[in-house]
This record gives sequence, structure tokens and C-alpha cells, in this order.
Amino acid sequence: MVEPVGHDESAAPIRVGIIGAGLSGAIHLAALRSAPGFEAVALCARRPERAAAIALETRIPSHTSDFRALCKDPDVDAVIVAAPPHLHHQMAIAALEEGKHVLCEKPMARNVAEARDMQRIAERVGVAAMINFQQRFLPIREKIRRLLEDRYLGEIHAVSMTVHRASLNDPNDRPWGWLSEADKAGGMLGASGAHYLDTLRWWIGDIRSVAGALSTRVPMRRLPDGSGMGKVDADDNFAVILRFANGALGTIHVTATAGFDGDEEITISGERGILMTRGGVLLGARTGDHDLHEFPVADEREPGQAYSHYLVAPTAKLHRVWERSIRTGEPGEPSFADGVKIQEVIDAVARSGQQGRWIDTSGQRWQLGAHAV
Repeated sequence: MVEPVGHDESAAPIRVGIIGAGLSGAIHLAALRSAPGFEAVALCARRPERAAAIALETRIPSHTSDFRALCKDPDVDAVIVAAPPHLHHQMAIAALEEGKHVLCEKPMARNVAEARDMQRIAERVGVAAMINFQQRFLPIREKIRRLLEDRYLGEIHAVSMTVHRASLNDPNDRPWGWLSEADKAGGMLGASGAHYLDTLRWWIGDIRSVAGALSTRVPMRRLPDGSGMGKVDADDNFAVILRFANGALGTIHVTATAGFDGDEEITISGERGILMTRGGVLLGARTGDHDLHEFPVADEREPGQAYSHYLVAPTAKLHRVWERSIRTGEPGEPSFADGVKIQEVIDAVARSGQQGRWIDTSGQRWQLGAHAV
């Protein structure tokens, strides 16, 4: 597992421009403020007045509504793309073509063709290009990774993730926007499923084939200006079955339209035992144990740090990996290659739902065996 780098106080800070002024941009900005290796020097938002207001409030010296201008700014060394996913391709390429290091939000793009294009250009330019799968850096997920590396379970046989959330239950609460539009890479499969898919691939290994289905259970949503209701064609529920390269099976089942906010439950089983997360607690047992026992999971925030959002701390840890990659030239993970792999799976799940069959994601032209596609 890649460990975040310690900051060299003698090194000049890396000057960062952030494209996007929504929640993701705010989380990145808060994380940057806790990382002395970076300095936020520029902000881009779609509306000029919003860019100016946020820059004034957060003391960022430069602001614009033109992402290309930010990418061309000679005072910007690295760019964080925190805009909606249908804009990632053009924004990341604009930054790469100016020789900037790039950290891009997930999902990587609208489709795998765009994602592969971004990876190809990043490799040609030779900069530090990473994807913000910051949930790898949640302490409980890092602990699971270490236990699996230590073969606590032995050979992994199966994994399941079940998530019940109420965030999209009320059609009058969260307004209609890009998350409601399939052609803008909206939907929960990309918004949250990308994190779950990346986590499972990080824990267990490559995904050989997938089957899945998408559903839209709240078909209309309030328009932002309150003038009526807009049609939703992006998923708010999804289910995925995974077959990993090692033969293990996995499932991910997510609803964002539950009538009550539920929990995120993960179970991993293997030849020697089981690991489970319940209510933010990590439990485990091995063959011969009589009861599950709790694993301590340390809060790895710096002393005195208080974050307004639970993803700020793991994002700061990912930023430190990005910093090391920028300063040393060594690859950092999660990389653009990781982003492409997850985009392949996302596209395959959508195709599986349309065609009613398993989809090969192994990279081989044909897949042998009873589950061939």
C-alpha cells in the first residue's frame, strides 16, 4: 500500500488551481489547507460572481469562469478537476496540454473512450495524473486492506456491499441537475458506485466480468428555479455482480431512494474467516473463533484538526500521495489507469443492464468457461 509522503519544509509549495466550486471543490480546498506542500492560487467556477465570492471568502488570489484561462496560468503548477463528470475530459486535457499535473474527480469521464484518451495524453505528457478515489484512504478501508494483505482471510471467496441511503428519496429536496441526466454521466453508479468498485478492485484484484442493472425510482425532480419538475433518466438505484480474476464473487447493491437513511454494510469472506463493517465498526472472526471481535480503527487526523466533512481527511492523505508523485516523478495511485479500469466496469454494467448478459472486463477478446460472454 502506498503511504503518504511527509512534507519537506524546504520545498516550495505546489501552486494549485481548482476547477469547480461545488461540494467536491470545497472538500479539495479544505484538504489543501491542511497540506503545507500545496497552495491554492486559482479558482474557476461557471458563474463569474460565484468565482469572485468564493475566492474572496477563501483568500484565493486568482479567480475566473474560464477553465482554459486557469489551465494556461503560468502561476498554476497543478490542476484539480472538480467539475461535473461530463466536463472532465475537456478540462483534464486542457490542463495536460499545458503541462500541468492533474487530479481528477471520479467518475473519470462520461465513458471509457474519454477516459482512455485522458490516460493516453497524461502518459505522453509525463505529469502526475491521479483520480480522486479518496475513499481508499478512509481508516476502516485501509485497515481492511492491511488485514487482507496479511491474509487474515486466506483466499478470498466472496464480498458484498449493501448501501441504503435517503439522499434522493424526496423529489422536492435535491433539485434536478447533472446527477439526474444520464448523458452527463449522472446517476449513482458513477457518483458512488465508482468508489465501491475501486475499493473492491483495490482489495481483491482485477474484475474479470460483470453483470448488473440500473433503475430510476424517482423519475421527476424539482427544477432549480422552482418552475416545475424535470425528468430524471439517470439511475438512483443499481445492483452489480462481479467475478474477480481470482475467482471470487462480489455484489454491490445501492439505493439512494430509501425512505429512511440506512447503513453501509460490507462483508468479506474467505477460507479462514470473515470481515464485516456495521455502523462504522470493523468486526472479524476466523475459523475456530466463537464470536466476532472488533478491530480498533484509529482516527488518523492530525492533532487538533476538525473537518466539516468526513471526506476531507482522506482527501488530504490522497493529496500527499499526489505531492510525492509530483515532486519525485514516481507514479501515484489511484492513477489514471485505475480510473480507466473503473470506467470500463461502469460502462459494462450499463451495457449488461441493456443487453441482459454478463460483460467481459478482463481485456481478453474471448472469455472461456461457463460464464463466457
